[in-house]
Amino acid sequence: AMDPPRSEAVAYALDRLEKLGALRVGDYGGDAAHGGSGGEVLTPLGRCLSRLPLDPATGRMLIMGAVMQCLDPVVTAAACFSSRNTFYNPPGMREKAHQIRKSFSDSSDTMAQVRAYDEFWYIENEDGWHAACSWAKDNYVSISAMISIKAVRSQLLDELKKIGLVDASDLTRVGFKKYALRSDATVNRNADNEMLHGAVLAVGFPGNISSRRQLGSFGTLRTRTESHSELHPSSVTFHRKPPRGVKLSSWYLYREMVLSSQVFLRECTMMRPEQIVLFGGHLLESFAKQNPAGNVMRPVDVLDDWIVAESPCDDTMSVLASARRDINAALEYKVMYPRYPLPDESQAVIDSICNMFDVLNDER
Repeated sequence: AMDPPRSEAVAYALDRLEKLGALRVGDYGGDAAHGGSGGEVLTPLGRCLSRLPLDPATGRMLIMGAVMQCLDPVVTAAACFSSRNTFYNPPGMREKAHQIRKSFSDSSDTMAQVRAYDEFWYIENEDGWHAACSWAKDNYVSISAMISIKAVRSQLLDELKKIGLVDASDLTRVGFKKYALRSDATVNRNADNEMLHGAVLAVGFPGNISSRRQLGSFGTLRTRTESHSELHPSSVTFHRKPPRGVKLSSWYLYREMVLSSQVFLRECTMMRPEQIVLFGGHLLESFAKQNPAGNVMRPVDVLDDWIVAESPCDDTMSVLASARRDINAALEYKVMYPRYPLPDESQAVIDSICNMFDVLNDER
């Protein structure tokens, strides 16, 4: 007989689902014996996530990609998480393979995979299968991974269509029960905004945020649970020493944490503070803080009890915190009414966020 899961594991899973907004835990109208529901109750988001063959956080990221209308790169990223490695390292060619990966993206391992996938299938469509395979060999891209990612993408799009988050008119048939997004799809209006879909990745890993330590040796990062960790040398964001003339990011999103000779963070993405405040973490709370120069109390926003979000202008944080609430409200509306367009107010917020990311991207 199978052993039951440990109570600690069950408690952790319930807590995680509750933080994701997929589950409400507590008594609702009394216990079951007196007509109440009691226990745990799936939210509309939870019911939606239960239909996706993904980790719940990755599923929430996928739904957010549909809400923010940048679904194509997000669904590719979700498929990459469920498939084998996109790149491989031939014996004795590790450094060259690393430089090739950085040519796709030097700020995100996930985006490097997404761009490699897009390029492979673009070449296959334009020049044929043999040309695509030759390109993959030259760039150390796994052909079997490309095929696997495409199959998972089609499956995820099919599930989103069944749920109603993707309209059938936004899809095109590419085989028996296989689908691809149309380039002019409504859910792809903002797919070219790389800073936006980079921010949406944070929804898939709400607790996996790290910050560069101001004191200590170069490359040391702090996470919510670890005070000393480093980017894995295989990451495109890794630098052995400070590069000249390049300002490195202070914030990183990571997919997994591994322990070998020390704690390493793998598959990382550079993040801006605005991306983290809008999409990162589980809970952004506001507290009153006394000004050291006087008795004036000013609000301070804290994300997940360890990231202090401050700005020289109080209005900036107020606007970002309000936008975060509006984004989450749009997500809740979409999972309850997946076949209906978002309200004009929510669409206006999304358009404003896209415009802000366009400006920030131009400042890079």
